[in-house]
Amino acid sequence: MTTTPHADTQTSTDERVAQAAHRLYEAELAVHTAHQTGNDDWITAANNRLHQAIVDHTVAVNAARSRIQ
Repeated sequence: MTTTPHADTQTSTDERVAQAAHRLYEAELAVHTAHQTGNDDWITAANNRLHQAIVDHTVAVNAARSRIQ
C-alpha cells in the first residue's frame, strides 16, 4: 500500500523542520556567545542546548524524509 502525504501534513512537517533549524541556529549562537564570556557553566549549558537542538533537527528531518518516501 502506498500513501500520499496530505498537503497539510507536509506543510506541518516542513514547519517542524524550519522551526528545528531555527532553534539549531539560535543554539549555535548561544555557544558562540557563551565562549566569549569564558563562563564554564554557560558554555556547558549552551553546548547541552546545542546537542538537544541537533537531536531535534535530526528527528524533524528524518520525519520529513519518511513522508517523502
